[in-house]
Amino acid sequence: MSYQVLARKWRPQTFDAVVGQDAITRTLRNALASGRIAHAYLFAGPRGIGKTTTARLLARALLCPERRGPEPCGMCGVCREGQAGTLVDVIEIDGASNRGIEEIRTLRENVKYAPARGRYKVYIIDEVHQLTEAAFNALLKTLEEPPPHVVFILATTDPRDIPATVLSRVQRFDFRPLAPDALTSALQHILGEERIPFEPGVLPVIVRAAEGSLRDALSLLDTAIAYGNGRLEAAMTAELLGVSTPAAVGAFAGALLGRDTTGALEAIDRAAREGEDLHAFARDIVELLRRVLVLKAAPTAKLVDLTHAEGNELRKLGEGTTLDEILYVIRAFLEADALMRESPHPRVELEIATVRATRRPAPQAIEDVLRRVDEAHALLRQQAVAATPASPPAPAQASLLPPAEPLPPRSGGEARRREAPPLAPPARSAPPPVSTAPPIDPELATAWDRVVDEVMKKRPMLGTVLTQARPGGVSDGELTIVLTGNHFHRETLADTANREIVVQAVRRHVAGADRITVVAAGESAGGAGEHPAVQAAIAEFQGEVVAVRPRPPEGEGQ
Repeated sequence: MSYQVLARKWRPQTFDAVVGQDAITRTLRNALASGRIAHAYLFAGPRGIGKTTTARLLARALLCPERRGPEPCGMCGVCREGQAGTLVDVIEIDGASNRGIEEIRTLRENVKYAPARGRYKVYIIDEVHQLTEAAFNALLKTLEEPPPHVVFILATTDPRDIPATVLSRVQRFDFRPLAPDALTSALQHILGEERIPFEPGVLPVIVRAAEGSLRDALSLLDTAIAYGNGRLEAAMTAELLGVSTPAAVGAFAGALLGRDTTGALEAIDRAAREGEDLHAFARDIVELLRRVLVLKAAPTAKLVDLTHAEGNELRKLGEGTTLDEILYVIRAFLEADALMRESPHPRVELEIATVRATRRPAPQAIEDVLRRVDEAHALLRQQAVAATPASPPAPAQASLLPPAEPLPPRSGGEARRREAPPLAPPARSAPPPVSTAPPIDPELATAWDRVVDEVMKKRPMLGTVLTQARPGGVSDGELTIVLTGNHFHRETLADTANREIVVQAVRRHVAGADRITVVAAGESAGGAGEHPAVQAAIAEFQGEVVAVRPRPPEGEGQ
């Protein structure tokens, strides 16, 4: 006896056996049990999810003379002919090859004749959206008022191409792609019945490649069994399909979140050497990190496409990092995915995103940073007070620095002098400045907004960096960009390719500017960045000035 592929061998023979379409099969069963049979149905949905199979089951149930409930008996001659595909009262028409008006006119003539054996004559028109406009118009009247013994079942993968006049004359059922857990359960059942041993990790590989189609999953399963000579192993199946195993994707994601640059780059090299699809690899990483993000943000959330064990693994994967870091990594790979489609070197784009993700800025608690800054400021004040001699208060216009303190003489008799640290801030009566940044010309601000918009469309991450900057002014053809971001933003703008993109946008939108210079906000804040207290804080925390704000008077806000 010749071999029968799994997709045909395991085609459902009852409504109960249809996988993942419970709402549709329940409605049809209730209609059969109550006798509320419509004259026309439309089954819409992606390929391989049970549209034609359900149509055949409905046709057999309508024609079965022994049916007592919603299910066909499966034993009578009509049921056996239906299983063999030889039932004369079930006419299957391929809409793709019988799409013209002449074929529809022939159908209209044939529907007048009574069924040969049963109570109904059922017409199943597959891929009905392929019919021409004239053919649809010819079918309309018959579809709306067919003879009482005729039932139409239309099937399509693209209901948008069906005229609204046709849609209004049918009962529509939308078939959904099978959920991963339902598809996995169906494959486990079939493999168990077929007595084929398999590794648990092989099913996620097949399910992901099938994209919700049971027929595609069974076809891939047949191919994988033949490739493995009767064995189903995750590594062999992934090699056959040219994809990465879930374990490899998970290990790569762990290296990204764990800042393991070497391990992550070695994973990309392995995938490239083994001929895996790097585009699919990048998309798998984004999808995995999306799940990690959701479970990190909502720890009690339950994703329908994850088992309980898989959910716990993803929660554990995100334990050692923050939400902001996960968002940063996802953004990097979303940008890489877009660039890989256009770049002649997709691997390079993937590696750049990997290095950026693993060298992302380390998050720090702002409360801790502010506390350490306040401690450093208090220490500087104490040193200033200790170094100030007891003397009457200086006039308001006098210098804030105390007299220079003499130091012990050098060996040659030459005296040295050391400048003392600054005194405390001005008295409360002195009002703080409103802003250290000069006003921006409205025309320049508008032009800058256009620059940011253009860069955002070309390279979103770079555009996000520009939102942390403002135009300082144009002088001698040079636009000064005042950056209020951190050192990562400065490194991004220092990149040659990024800088060229910004320069091109500036030349198009900012009048009189053909080059740029980038300065930190503190560098243009009236010398605040050179203040000894600021310099001491920079030395203490290995940081840089990113913004200058007036300090509130002593005791305010306490």
